[in-house]
Amino acid sequence: MIDHLLRLYPAAYRRAHGAEIAATYRELTAGEPLGPRLRDAAELAGHALRLRAGLGPGTAAARMLGTAYPLVLVASAAASGLHLLRWYAAVAASPAPLGVQLRSDLSGVWGVLLLSSLLVFAGAAAALAGRWRAGVPCTVAGLLAFATAAVASGPALGDPVAGPAAAVLAAAALLGCPPDRRTEALAVGRAGTAGVAVALVLVPRAAVAAHAVPWISTDYGCWPLLVLAAAAAVTAWRNGSRGGDSRGARELAVRELAALALASPLLLAQAGTVAWGDPTALAVLATVLTAALAAVPLAGRLGRSRR
Repeated sequence: MIDHLLRLYPAAYRRAHGAEIAATYRELTAGEPLGPRLRDAAELAGHALRLRAGLGPGTAAARMLGTAYPLVLVASAAASGLHLLRWYAAVAASPAPLGVQLRSDLSGVWGVLLLSSLLVFAGAAAALAGRWRAGVPCTVAGLLAFATAAVASGPALGDPVAGPAAAVLAAAALLGCPPDRRTEALAVGRAGTAGVAVALVLVPRAAVAAHAVPWISTDYGCWPLLVLAAAAAVTAWRNGSRGGDSRGARELAVRELAALALASPLLLAQAGTVAWGDPTALAVLATVLTAALAAVPLAGRLGRSRR
């Protein structure tokens, strides 16, 4: 197996490090069951493909993906959680017996959509808790399954292009982030911020669905984007002290804006489905996006002023 895996590496890297990689792999997997061997092989394949794509640990793209990693997990958990909440609210409001609804909803494409949403939510929660070895593959598998089912369902779930494309982009961002950047991205305090962001998206929506509050409008889908932008601003504020000189500060600002742009399509696709064709909703959505793009670099500058 290792000989086939080595072919995935760039030729120059393979000539320089191939023998060492092969010897280490054989030593680590000697006598191991099939599961751990396949996991190690998958990690090697991911490392090789990241190097081929120019995503080595020290590259600017890898640093950007490391910044985007927790935001993409937040957006994935929030988008899948919102989908599950809408389904549950529809089940609770329906007069049909629960068994009949479950048999109907869990069959065919809709069943794949619901189960993949559950897989994304569970995987993103595990990854945010630091268990990325299990969480990232689950999240990626759920996102790809959701994208496939959304294309198959056509316009029944909204835009059959934007939503699946956003899911594939999120999966690619998670896979492209090097493992060491994943650990660094969820250092002490940041995982808690990400968890709070997911809760801030879902709890108000659940309260609306349960009629526990007199009135909160999330019909335009702007609230999840505001929460994601706030999480990005907090990240930028915390990273601000790393900016150093003006060039480093500019690089940080570009990286943080790119991270927000990479994380937001999942929530933008949901908001766009509602806002499309409604001038007021589009204006509100554009205002939210403009404010988010302005707030992130501002938060980074405020973080640098703390030094």
